[in-house]
This record gives sequence, C-alpha cells and structure tokens, in this order.
Amino acid sequence: MREPNSEMKRVVVIGAGAIGCAAAWHLRQRGCAVTLLEAEDGPATQASAAAAGFVAHWSTHFILPWGATEWGMQDYGIRFYTDMAERLDDDIGYVPCGIAFVYLNEETWRFVQPLIADAGELGTSLEVLGSDRCAEVLPMLDIGRVAGIVYEADAIRVRAADAIPALARELERDGVDLRYSTRMTGLLESGGRVSGVRTEQGTVDADQVVIAAGAWTRPLVDAMEVPCPAEPTVEARYTTRPIGGVPADMPLLIFPDCHGFYIREERGGLLIGGSDAGDMPADRKVDALRPPLSTEIETRQTDRIREYIREIEDVMPVLAGAEIEQVNAGLPTFTDENRFIVDEIASHRGAFFVSGCNEGGVTHGPGLGKLVSELMLDGSSAWDQFRIVALTLLGSSGLISCGTFTHGFL
Repeated sequence: MREPNSEMKRVVVIGAGAIGCAAAWHLRQRGCAVTLLEAEDGPATQASAAAAGFVAHWSTHFILPWGATEWGMQDYGIRFYTDMAERLDDDIGYVPCGIAFVYLNEETWRFVQPLIADAGELGTSLEVLGSDRCAEVLPMLDIGRVAGIVYEADAIRVRAADAIPALARELERDGVDLRYSTRMTGLLESGGRVSGVRTEQGTVDADQVVIAAGAWTRPLVDAMEVPCPAEPTVEARYTTRPIGGVPADMPLLIFPDCHGFYIREERGGLLIGGSDAGDMPADRKVDALRPPLSTEIETRQTDRIREYIREIEDVMPVLAGAEIEQVNAGLPTFTDENRFIVDEIASHRGAFFVSGCNEGGVTHGPGLGKLVSELMLDGSSAWDQFRIVALTLLGSSGLISCGTFTHGFL
C-alpha cells in the first residue's frame, strides 16, 4: 500500500460504479490521495451490477460511427480486465471466450461486409465463419438458418457485479479512502476553484473532484446549473437456471439484426438481453432528475425479451428452455449522438464529470477512467488527438466545453 504524503494531490471521486472505480484506480496509480464517495452501501450496486459484461472491439462493424478513439478504449478495456484477472485472487467471471455476431438477414449481412473490412483496418481480428468452422466454434447454432457470422476471438467477458467490487477492494488495499452511504450534496469552492465537496456527513477537502455517478450525475450537476444531456433509460436482462448443452466457454453472441439480442453463458445457464422494437415502452422511461434506484425499477422489459427470443429458437434450439430465473436492471445514460461526455466544468474549475455511458461503462470504463485522470493531472490525454467534436453547452452559469467520444456497448 502506498503511504500518503503532504505533496499528494487530493482528489475526490463521486460514484463507485465501473467508471468511478476505474477513475479512482488510475488516479491512485498516478500517486494521488484519492477519496471515493458512494451514496449506496457498497460498490457497483446500480447500473454496473446489471451490466452484461461483454468487452470487445466494437468499432465500425457493429456501430458505424465508432473509430480509432473508441477502438483504443475497447482494446485498453480488454487488456485492463485481463491484467486484473491475473493479479487478483477474486473470481470476476473473466473468460477469454470470443464473440460472434450472428446475422439473420441477407441484406444486413451484405451491408456489413465493408464495415468488417474497416474494422480490420483498425486492428480488429474478425473471422467470417463457414459451416465447418461454425460447427467447431458455435455448435449450439444451426448455421443453415443464418445469413452469416463474424467472429472475434479476442473478446472477453467479466461479471461486472463481481469485477467492480473486486476493483474497489483493491483500491482500499492500495490506500484509497472509500466511504459508502455518503451522498454528495454540493461543491466547496475557494478562489474560483473547487476545494472539496459537501456530503450529508460533512465536508471533504480536495484539490480536484470527478463526478462519475451514473444516472445521478445529471441531478448533481443540474443543481450547479450545469447542463448534462444524458438521459437515464431502463435496461433489463435476465438469467436462467443451468441448461444442458451450454459450455462455460461459449462465445458471447450478438444478433445485430434481431432485437439486438445479446446472450452469454452464466453459471451453466444463459444471460439474455435485447431491445424493444418501435417506440420505447413507458416502463423504460424515468425522470432524469429523480432517477429510481435499481430496486425500484420496473422490469417488464425482460418479459417482452423472453417472448422476442422465441423468434430465434430455431437458430439456437437451447433457447427453448431459457426461462427467466433472475432479473437485473439498471439505468445506463444515453446521449442523443451516443457520445461520452468527459471534461472539466468551466464554471467550476477543478471539477470534472463523466456522463453518457451509453451502455458502455464496462467496456470503456477503464479507458474513460484513464482519460479523465490524464485530463485532470496533465491537462490533455493521449486520446485527445482523436477527439471527434467539442460539444459546447450554454447554461445560466456559463459555458462548459465537453470533449465527447462515441459510446460503447454493455
């Protein structure tokens, strides 16, 4: 454990989810004296606990706008969790299982061909599976019922509900001051700069602050009259009891042109999620300034997904027995252009915030944590050269210029 000293920069991180813990880890690695505040009674109790834990190179072939910046973060995330699994004794559900994108529609399959080539230019190693190779890699699928499959062997999975608490325990061992059940109520400022935070239990002094509180980031910065264009949305998925024929190293599965289904092995059963077709149902909408806790979220989405999944039972027959056993839900936050918001708040110098995870807090959390730590300590990041757009938002408190980056998945 590093011993604190008087010359350490004092940093307070708000939020002990995937991004907040990653930010605290990178700041501590740089020698900062870090205090991590979490409103709930432990780490990763909200959106991070419900995350499916797919970590892969998503750029270009899966989401068109993603490019080199996002690819760098994705690659960093794969390496971060791989290193974490090797250095910690904790079971974080890490499996280097690869990922397969299964296309059912011939037109969509033709459309994605040049995008696969673009992904290869970035460095993603993708393999188009023929029938023999599919039988070897994905024996649970009937390839005769699909238009095409592309496979990335480098993808991994983690159980976020175990991985992020394991990272929090490592932070404690390394001298980070973790304070649970401690809710931030405002900033302290002196001489035009942040000097700490107010909490319901008192004040905490700091030279810099980073707010990474997920769905609660927007209410916190809104109270400072700072706009945050990130909308929390209910995302729910379910797991099944153990099912015969589901191997522990089964590749992650994505069905991009059929409800966006995502499926992976989970403790001998399956973890299953997907999207609603058409307009978003009312049960997935919440008040952005008063977000509910995960225990208060309606989860009717999973009942719909269970019905939708019947559409591909002929492609993956094991799904016929994939009945709901446990439901998990959270509130990832989405921006209109599916971009991350990462930067200093110009009207509150020394205060930074990260928002708009776009359901990408697990894949991109390590990269976002590294990025915000570099912006805080160095004034720039190695990823700055890839900035896509500077989003300038006008609020009553003045201008804030947010470096924004395309989002991630799961």
